[in-house]
Amino acid sequence: MTGSDSYKVVTTGQILDGFDPAEVRERLVSSLRLKPEVAARFFEQPRVVKKGVSRANADKLCSQLAKLGIAADVQSSVPPVESPPVEPVAAWNQEPAATPSSLAIVDYDDQSKPKQETIECPSCHHVQAKSEQCDACGVWFHKFEPTAVALEPVTASNAVPGVVPVEQTTDSDSEAAALSGDSAEEGAFSPAALAAAAAVALFGAWLWKFVAVTFDYEFGLIAWGIGGAVGFAAAVSGSRGVQAGIVCGVLALGSIVLGKYWAYSEFVDGFQEAVSGAMVSDEEMNDYFEQDLADARAFVNGSGSDDFVRSFMVERGYTDTTDPSRVSTDDLEYFRDYVEPALLEMAQQSPDFEEWQANSMEAIAEISPWALMREGFGILDILFAFLGIGTAFRLASQQG
Repeated sequence: MTGSDSYKVVTTGQILDGFDPAEVRERLVSSLRLKPEVAARFFEQPRVVKKGVSRANADKLCSQLAKLGIAADVQSSVPPVESPPVEPVAAWNQEPAATPSSLAIVDYDDQSKPKQETIECPSCHHVQAKSEQCDACGVWFHKFEPTAVALEPVTASNAVPGVVPVEQTTDSDSEAAALSGDSAEEGAFSPAALAAAAAVALFGAWLWKFVAVTFDYEFGLIAWGIGGAVGFAAAVSGSRGVQAGIVCGVLALGSIVLGKYWAYSEFVDGFQEAVSGAMVSDEEMNDYFEQDLADARAFVNGSGSDDFVRSFMVERGYTDTTDPSRVSTDDLEYFRDYVEPALLEMAQQSPDFEEWQANSMEAIAEISPWALMREGFGILDILFAFLGIGTAFRLASQQG
């Protein structure tokens, strides 16, 4: 600190005459952006407002505070220096001066006395002996961020020229920001995780189709495995949280539906190709026409009972078994739902060959994989789809 900056401004704790105390406190709160309880402490006891300034700046700040009604003084920050005692001059008739060896050594700067350390409160600027807590406002120094009010040179924008408020940041604000950042990071579904989960979902759909077409059977456990694989792919890629779980659940459902669609499309394509290959000539198709027409006439002449239908299915080749009693209930229901209406319509309309040929090819071309999926959808499909979606959500959303 230079000699020109060796002054400090100290409020006396008094309000000048002619000022309303309530208005002075209100202006102090609005100008310095202090809490009301902190501003009130300015009038409890003397406070150091600014230190280490020149005398001119100190006088100017005192004048500005006086305009607000706050009494303040300018004090020197340099402690007075004590002069060492002056030895009296010995008279000519006195004893000779003592030799250096007989002089008593006087240490005017006693280093044996420990100097007391002081600390200034960053909240209310109270100066006290160094401790962990402010004696005036009770702030714990180790928890307080030192971003309280700072006084700067005069500016025209401030109510109190020379006072520049600094926003206060508390530990709770910093902690909340850190927690929100962690939560956002943990809950984010990164592009890498999305790509990994989508790739696994596509592979799962292909696997479903491959197994169903190869073994001519759909294994529900594959749906469960698809869900687990999709959720695991997102988890190992670093995504966590509800958002990741929902996306992976949707991907697992899409994979299961797409796999079933691909499988049924393969079945439909194979059936259409087989029918087209069998009907290579009009002569062969005419044989099919004559057979269907005969089947229709024979069916309408029957009783229509379940026993008759089972015997009809065996005699006309609509089932693989040779024993009517061994025709399964599923085969019987399929015949009743799809074959019987076609036979009754053919017997009623008695189409010629060209009409039958056109209707047959149109019916084959209109077979829809979606329609077959809806008809074949059962309780086991719902169960394993639910297990797959739930597993994907759980693995992708877990925080551990």
